[in-house]
Order: sequence, then structure tokens, then C-alpha cells
Amino acid sequence: MTFVTEQARNDARATPSVDALYHPTLAVHDLDAARDWFRRVFELPDLRWEDTLDVSLLEPDYPINYSFFMFIKDFHFVVLCPELHARGALEGQSRYTDAPDGMIGIGWYTDDATTLFARLAQFGFPAHDQQGREITSSNPPVSSIARDILVGFTFPEQAGMRHEFEELGQRHRHFYAQKADPRLRQGWTRPALDPADPLGIIRSSHHTIATANLPRALRLYVDAAGGRILREQDNRELGATSTFVQLGDAVVEFAVPHSDSTLAHRVRGGDYYLGISLQVANLDTVSTHLTSVGLTPHHTSADTVTIDPDEAFGMQWRFIRELPY
Repeated sequence: MTFVTEQARNDARATPSVDALYHPTLAVHDLDAARDWFRRVFELPDLRWEDTLDVSLLEPDYPINYSFFMFIKDFHFVVLCPELHARGALEGQSRYTDAPDGMIGIGWYTDDATTLFARLAQFGFPAHDQQGREITSSNPPVSSIARDILVGFTFPEQAGMRHEFEELGQRHRHFYAQKADPRLRQGWTRPALDPADPLGIIRSSHHTIATANLPRALRLYVDAAGGRILREQDNRELGATSTFVQLGDAVVEFAVPHSDSTLAHRVRGGDYYLGISLQVANLDTVSTHLTSVGLTPHHTSADTVTIDPDEAFGMQWRFIRELPY
């Protein structure tokens, strides 16, 4: 699986390959309202889950119509309704049911899920399959979707939150690349700025995860998964000290809130996936568009416009002029 990225990892770590971001996942309890919101804000097509794969190759009792997908410039985003998800083959899986609207996980592609999950466990991060069973040598990460789609999730108790890793079977990749994730196409590159894009998105910048336990986050992302630290800096906007880590083709900001930060209470029970930052061409263009669709753009600094979580199903979208790493 090959991805084009301007920041390809160039070290020689002997770790299982984490190729690229698979997708972030946003939980919502009103899927139709969320679909309408994303269409208005991004003006991009969305896909039902069951349109992303050839369903004839999947297990017949896997639930459908529980989520939608949207490809935003250079990453693949999923919006999931917990109540609709826990049906069919996933009946009784209640790990998301009580979750409020907001980010519930971030996923990564790997070419060797079995080896990767064994390595994660060695570093203190066991994982579970879609049925909630711990992944071990005797219980490989076979998904409920299809036997050649291998999926697992870290336990929040050890990892702070759920981090998903997926090995997509070869026979599914061509279909998945057609609409769901064009990065899987041979020779894909990030498209240039689209004059018709109402937000003027240049590229995704990073994903922000607030944590009170930076050593744990670095043990997972750097030591176990093979990422690398790009930069450490003070984040005055969040009231946190931030460490930017590149893994595959994406960057994660691990922000440790200062004691007086509004984020401090969010990390008392584990890590908190705040949201996503996008680099844009013009912040005035962003503000004008957000206002036109009924949202309130917040100018949190001279170089940043945000959509607050209470207007965005529990997550924050940040629009920035310059990459912070």
C-alpha cells in the first residue's frame, strides 16, 4: 500500500508498517443532522458505509447504514451513529452507546496487523477486536466485516483512548479507492487548491489529542508504532505544551494542558481527542462561509479561525494559515 506524502518517514525503524491515517471517527446520535452539517460546511459528497466496499465480499450480517464517509482534501473522515452501529454482527457491542457526540477514535492503515498488535502488546498496549475480545496469538484480529479485513483497537485503560489499526485485504482495495479513499490509487497526490472550495483548504495539518500522560502517548506512537517527533512547543491558544508526532502520512499534536487550561478537566479520565486543524488559503474566506451556513467563526488568534465543539457535534475544527511544525 503506497501513499504519496511530503513527509514520508525516512528512518530505518524495524517496526511493522503504519502506512497512513485510516480515518478519524466522530460519534453522533443524529446521523441525518450530521450529514446535513457536513454537506453545508464542506460542500463535498458523502458516502454511506455500504457504498465504500463491495458488499458481496462481506459477511452478510454486518450492519449497514450506520455511518457516512467524507474525503476532505487528503484524509478520510467517518461519522458514526453508535445506536445504528451495534446491530447485526455487532449486536450488544455497547462501547460507544453512552458516548456523547464527539471524537471517539483515530485509525491507521497497516500492512501487517498481526505483527503490529503483537508489538503494541509488548509495549503495554493490548488491543481488542470488534467483538471486544483481546487480540492474542490464539485470537487474531479478524474483523466482523470480512475475514481478510483485520481490525483492532487499543483499550482506553492502557492507551488513554481507542486507536484503531486496520489491514485492508488486497481484494477490497481497488473498490475502496474508487470513492472512499483515493489515496489508495496508484500515484495519488494531494490535489491543488480548488477555487470552488468555499473553505479554501490547502491540506490537513494535524489532529489534536489532549493528554495528561505524554510519556504514554509517545510510547505508543513513537516507540511502538514507529512515528517520529517533529516539534515541541508551547500552545498558548490551548493553554498546553504540545508535541507534534508524525505517523505515516499524518501528524498528531499531543497537547498536555496546563493546570489552569480549560482542557485540564477533559483529561482527568483519559485522553481527549479535541479535533482537526486544516491549513487554508484565506481566513476571511473561511469566516464568510461559516457565517453563511449559520455557524459562528471564532478568531482565537490572528492566524486561526475555529468552529467550537458545541456547534460541531462535540469536536473542534481549526483553520490555520501556517503549519505549526
